[in-house]
Amino acid sequence: MRESGLRMALTLLIIGAICGGLLSVVNGVTAPVIEERAMEDFLTAMKGFFPEVADYEANEVENEVFYSCVDDSGELIGIVGQVKANGYGGAISYDLAVNAAGDIIGIRISSHGETPGIGDVITTDEFQDRVIGLNYADPISAGVDVDTVSGASISTGGMINSIRRVMTIIGDNFLAN
Repeated sequence: MRESGLRMALTLLIIGAICGGLLSVVNGVTAPVIEERAMEDFLTAMKGFFPEVADYEANEVENEVFYSCVDDSGELIGIVGQVKANGYGGAISYDLAVNAAGDIIGIRISSHGETPGIGDVITTDEFQDRVIGLNYADPISAGVDVDTVSGASISTGGMINSIRRVMTIIGDNFLAN
């Protein structure tokens, strides 16, 4: 009896090792494809924010990436940050577009784990319109300058606090004269 238990344990160990190896191989094959598609989606969004973008330069600030967008003449037309916020369901990845005058012109939520019907309100125009048009010099404070959404205050508050942080980074690093 003891021998059959050992045999069963070894069989399960071998099966687990094979499955783990296969998952690793599949991840190695699919990860670059997923990353490439995510970058294509981001570049499409950037072109949507700034149709006249001719070139861009990526800069990392505080572990997040910011793209300085320029037109054909080399003039800065805006900044797009690929950034994260803390929500109720975990990290919220989003892109924040700010024009050269320092005004928010667009937000694109690229991934989130917020509760459907409650926390995912961050993806709606109703929520995003609350911050579109705000300037990096404006006070942006959850519940004070920008209303949070009742029932989704952690998600919306996290986004608003993150937007304030990102606007400070953009103002200090890309728009300061």
